[in-house]
Amino acid sequence: MLIGVNNNTITNGVTGVITTTGTYNDGMAANGNNNTLVNNGSITTTGNNSYGMTAAWGQSNPGASGNTITNTGTVTTSGNNARAASLLGGSGTVNNSGTLTSNGRDAPAVYMQGNNDTLNNSGTIQTTGTASSSGSVDAVVSNTLGSLFTATINNQAGGRIISNNGIGVRSTNGTTMITNAGLIQGGGGTAIKGGNGNVALILQTGSQIIGTANGGGGTSTVTLQGTGMASNAFTNFQSLTMAGTDWTWTGTGTFSTTLVQSGTLNLVGTLGTTTGSVVATVNNGATLQANASNLPLSVTDSGLVRFQQDNAGTYTGTISGSGAVEKTGVGTLTVSGSNAYSGGSTITQGTLSAVADSALGGSSGALTLNGGTLQLGRTFNLAASRAMSITANNGTIDTQGFNSTVSQSIIGAGSLTKLGSGVLTLNGANTYAGGTNVNAGTLAVGDGTSASATLSGGGAVSVAGGATLGGYGSVTGNVTNNGLIAAANALTSLAGGTTGNFQINGNLTNAGLVQLGGSEVGNTLTVAGNYIGQNATIVLNTVLAGDGAVSDRLVVSGGYAGGSSTLKVTNRGGAGAQTIADGIEIVQAINGTTTGASAFTLSGGTVSAGAYTYFLAKGGALSGTGNSWYLRNTIPPAPTPTPASVPRILAAGDTPTPIIEAIADAVPGATPLPVYRPEVALYAEAPTVARQLGLLQIDTFHDRQGEQGLLTENGTVPASWARAWGGNTNMKQKGDVNPSFDGMVWGTQLGQELYADTQQNGHRNHYGVLLGFSRAVGDVNGFALARQGLGVGSLQVNGYNLGGYWTHVAPTGWYTDAVLMGSALTVRTNSVGNVKGSANGNAVTGSVEVGFPITIGNGLTLEPQAQLVWQWQSLNTLDDGISSVTWNNGNTFLGRVGTRLQWSFDSKGVNWKPYLRVNALRAFGMNDNTTFGGVTILGTQIGQTTGQIGAGLGAQWRKRSSAYATLSYQTNFGGEHQRTIMGNVGVRWAW
Repeated sequence: MLIGVNNNTITNGVTGVITTTGTYNDGMAANGNNNTLVNNGSITTTGNNSYGMTAAWGQSNPGASGNTITNTGTVTTSGNNARAASLLGGSGTVNNSGTLTSNGRDAPAVYMQGNNDTLNNSGTIQTTGTASSSGSVDAVVSNTLGSLFTATINNQAGGRIISNNGIGVRSTNGTTMITNAGLIQGGGGTAIKGGNGNVALILQTGSQIIGTANGGGGTSTVTLQGTGMASNAFTNFQSLTMAGTDWTWTGTGTFSTTLVQSGTLNLVGTLGTTTGSVVATVNNGATLQANASNLPLSVTDSGLVRFQQDNAGTYTGTISGSGAVEKTGVGTLTVSGSNAYSGGSTITQGTLSAVADSALGGSSGALTLNGGTLQLGRTFNLAASRAMSITANNGTIDTQGFNSTVSQSIIGAGSLTKLGSGVLTLNGANTYAGGTNVNAGTLAVGDGTSASATLSGGGAVSVAGGATLGGYGSVTGNVTNNGLIAAANALTSLAGGTTGNFQINGNLTNAGLVQLGGSEVGNTLTVAGNYIGQNATIVLNTVLAGDGAVSDRLVVSGGYAGGSSTLKVTNRGGAGAQTIADGIEIVQAINGTTTGASAFTLSGGTVSAGAYTYFLAKGGALSGTGNSWYLRNTIPPAPTPTPASVPRILAAGDTPTPIIEAIADAVPGATPLPVYRPEVALYAEAPTVARQLGLLQIDTFHDRQGEQGLLTENGTVPASWARAWGGNTNMKQKGDVNPSFDGMVWGTQLGQELYADTQQNGHRNHYGVLLGFSRAVGDVNGFALARQGLGVGSLQVNGYNLGGYWTHVAPTGWYTDAVLMGSALTVRTNSVGNVKGSANGNAVTGSVEVGFPITIGNGLTLEPQAQLVWQWQSLNTLDDGISSVTWNNGNTFLGRVGTRLQWSFDSKGVNWKPYLRVNALRAFGMNDNTTFGGVTILGTQIGQTTGQIGAGLGAQWRKRSSAYATLSYQTNFGGEHQRTIMGNVGVRWAW
C-alpha cells in the first residue's frame, strides 16, 4: 500500500505492482487535500471495502478537496464495495486512460463524492460484480451530496464505461454534466441515470450508449455535438439541442422542446411521448429531417425541415417560420395542416399531397419540383404569389380527381408530368424547358380569362390515351396526341366559356381525337407547323348553311397537312342552304401550307342539313384556296380555262360514288348541281302517293258497287257490299327533285247502305257509309346526290278511311254518285342512308260522278261517264333528326271522262255483264311544296294527263247476291311517266 497525507504526490511506476488482501486494505491512498495519486503500473486488491486508489480515504470524507487520481495502468478490485477509484471531497479529478475494474458486490468502479468533481475517461471503467437487494453495482457513481453541487463526467473518444449488471453512469442530488464521446453501457437496461438534480448530457462524435439514459428528477437536457447516432431511449430529459453537424436519432425520448441549432438532425425515432408533446425549433442553416409520424406537431422553422418519407404518412402539425420544407423519400406525404413557413417547399422524391395551398406554407414561399410529385388531396388553387419552378430532375403534378388553377408562371429546366383524372389549368406564361407529359386527366393551357397562357419552353408535349390537352392558350413545341386535344370551350372543364383558339407552335402528330366542337360554334385549333394524322378524328361543330357559314376549323399555318384524319361534323342549328362559291371552310391552309390529297375524310362520307347533303372537298372556287377543305352541296362546273390556281375540286376519298361521278361529269359552263340528300325525294313523293291512295279507294261507282242495275233495294239497311283492290303503280312527277314511286298499292273497303227508296217516278236513291283501309309500299327514286333517278329509299303510306255516299239511279239507268271520304294517314320512310321518317296526316276526298247508259241492242249498252274528284290533304311536320319537313295543304282535282261498253246476257241462271272501258284523266290544282328546315322549298308538279283502259265482269246469280271484278291499265299521255296496273273484286248482298 502507498499512503500520503496532504499535498503529496504518490506514483506507482510503470513496472510497479501493488497487491493487497484483506478488508479496508487499499492499493494507493491519500488523505487530506491537494494530493495526487498516479498509477502507471498494476494495482490489485482483494477484500471488502478495499479500494484500488482512494483520496481521501474512508467511506465518506466531504471535507477534503483538490485531490487528483490518475490511472494509466490497471486497477482491479475484488470484494464487497471494493472501488477501483474513489474520490471523496470537492474539486477533485479522476483521470483514467488505463483500466479501472471492480469485481465485487455493490462495488462501483469509480465513485466521486463532493462538489465540482470531474471524471475524465479515455480508458475502460467497468464493473462485473453484482448488486445486493439494497445496493448497486454501477460503473461510475457521482454523488454531489448537496443539491447545489455539480459534477462533470467526460467519457472521451475511446473511453468505455461499462457495468455488466448495473448502470453505466449514475448521478445523485446536484447538477451533473456528462459528456460522452465513447461507450456508456448498462447491464441492467439503464446506461445513464440521474438523481434529484439536473443532468446535462452531451453526446459527441463517437458516442455510443447501450441502455436507457434517464435524466432523473431534475431539469435535464441532451446536446448533440459532432456526428453520430443515438439509438437508445432517453427518459426524463426535457430538452434536446442539436449543435453538431450530422446526427441520426433512432431512439426514443420524452423531450418537450427540441432545438436544431446547427447541422442536420435525422429523426428516425421519436422525441417525445407523442409528436404533439414536443415543440421543435430549427435555426437558420440547420436541418431537421423526419417523417410524418415522428416530426413534432409544432415546428418553428428558420432553416430546413426535410420529410424523409419512404412510406405513406400524414402530417397534421404546423410548421412556421422563415425556413423551408423539403420532401424526400419514395413514399407519399400528406400535409393536412395550415402552415406558415415562408422559405418555400421543394419536392425532391416521392409525393407531397396537399389539401390546401396553405399546407405548402405561406403564400410567398416558392414551390420547387425537383424530381417529386405534388398531389392534390382536394380541389384548390395555388396562390398566385407562390413562385413555382421545375428543376432538371423534372416534376409531376397529380390532381387525382380534383381541379386546380396555377395562375403564375412555371419556370425551370425540367419537364412536367400531369397525372390524375382532374383538371390542371395553367394560366401563366410558363417557360419550363423540359417538355410536358399529359398522362391522365386534363391539362388546360389558359382558361377563358387567360388566352395569353403559354407553354413556351419549347419542350415536346405528349398526350397519353385517355388524357386531354387544350384550352385557350398556346403550346410551343412538337405535340404527340394519343388522347384528346380540345380547343377553348370544347374542353369539358371550360364548356361555359366563349369560342376561342388553341395554338400549337410546332408539329402536331395526331393519333387520337381533336375536339373542336364545344358549346358554341367557332373554335379553332391552329397548328403553326406540320399536321400529321394517324387514323385520327377531328370533331367539329358547323352551322350547315350556305357559303361562309360559321364553323369550327383546323388551321394549318406554314407547314404541311398529311396522313389520315376523319372529320366528324355536327350541325349546330343550320337549316341547310345551297353553297355557290367555296362552301364552308373547315380546314384552312394558310401561309403556304400544302395538304395531301387523302389527308382528310368526312365521317360517313356526307353530312346533311335541311334539303342538302354536304360533302368534303379539297379546294374552293376562289384563287388561293386549293389546299383548304370545304363542305359543299353543289357540283360546280369544270373551270374553263383551268388556271393552275383554281383546280377542279377534289372530293374526299369516302365521298359517295354518285357525287364523285357528278364532279367527274361536270363540264365548263354548266349550271351548278345542288346535292340534295336522298330523303328529299322520299318526302317530296309522299303527298302524291297519299293522294293516289285516296283516289284508288274512292275510284269509280262501278269499281265500288258493280253496276247500277244491282241497286234495287228499298228500306233501312237494305244491302251491304265489300271490295278489295290492289296492283302495281310506277309514277313519276316533274319538279325540283323529279321523284318517282314504284311499288304495290292495295286496299279493302266495306260499304253499308243505310237507306234506299224508290220514288213514284221510278227514280231510286241509296244512302250509305263506307269504311276502308289502304296501303302503298314501294321504292322511291329521284334527283339526289347530284344524280338523276337515284334510288333514295322506301316509302309506305297507310290510309284509314271513313265516308258516306249518295247514289241516284234514274229509271232509264243514268246515275249520279256522290262520295265524301275522310282519311287518317301515316307516312313512313326509310332512306338508303338509314334515315327514318314518320308523319301523320289527314285527307278529305270528294267525288261526283255521272253516267248515261245508251242501249245499242243485242244486250249492248254504251255508257259515257264523267267524274270530278276533289282532294284536300294535310301532312303533319316531320323531323328526321336532320331537319324539319313540312308540306303545304292544297286543293287538288282529278277529272275523268270515259265510256263503258257493256254486254248483258243470261246463262245457267246467272246474269253476266262483261264490259270494256276507256278513260282519260287529268290531274290539276295546287302543286306540292316540301319545305326543309323552314328555309328550302322544293316543288313537285301534280298536273298530268293519263289514259286508262280496262275490262270487267259482273255477275248476279240470285236476286240478293252479285259479284264483280275489274282489271285496268293506266299510263301517261306524254309528260312524266306513269304506269298503273290494278285489279278490283267486289260482292254485294241485298238483305
